[in-house]
Amino acid sequence: RNVYKDLRQIELACDSQEDVDSWKASFLRAGVYPEKDQTENEDGAQENTFSMDPQLERQVETIRNLVDSYVGIINKSIRDLMPKTIMHLMINNTKDFIHSELLAYLYSSADQNSLMEESADQAQRRDDMLRMYHALKEALNIIGDISTSTVSTPVPPPVDDTWLQ
Repeated sequence: RNVYKDLRQIELACDSQEDVDSWKASFLRAGVYPEKDQTENEDGAQENTFSMDPQLERQVETIRNLVDSYVGIINKSIRDLMPKTIMHLMINNTKDFIHSELLAYLYSSADQNSLMEESADQAQRRDDMLRMYHALKEALNIIGDISTSTVSTPVPPPVDDTWLQ
C-alpha cells in the first residue's frame, strides 16, 4: 500500500476462478478492499456482496481459508492412510488364516515326517540338473584342452597383380 499510494486500480489476470478468489482473499487479508461499485458477477450485473464491516469480512475470509486448508490436510492424510490400512488388514487376515487354518491342517496330518520328504518330480529334476552340471563341466575341460593345443600358421602374403592391365 505504501509503494502504490496513488494507484486506485489493480488489474489481475488468472487462469481460473479459484485463483481469482485466492487473490481476492489475499488482498482482503492485506487490508486492500475493493470498491463496491466496481465489483461485477459473471453476468456483468452490479453486485454488493461485501459487508459493511471490513474487519468482519477479513475474519470470515481467514476462517474460510483455515477451514479449506484443514480439509485439504485431512483429505491428503486419508488418501495416504488408505493403502496402508488396506495392506494392514490384508496382512492381518492372512496371518489369522495361517494360524487358524493352515497350521491346524499341518499339525493334524498323521505323519509330519512325510511332509519333509522330497517328491518324485523334484528328485528327478535334481538328478537331471546334476547330470547337466557334470556334462557341462566335462565340455569345459575339453574346450580348454583344444584351445591350448591348437597351432596356427601365418597367412601367405597377397598376390602381386600389378602386371595385369
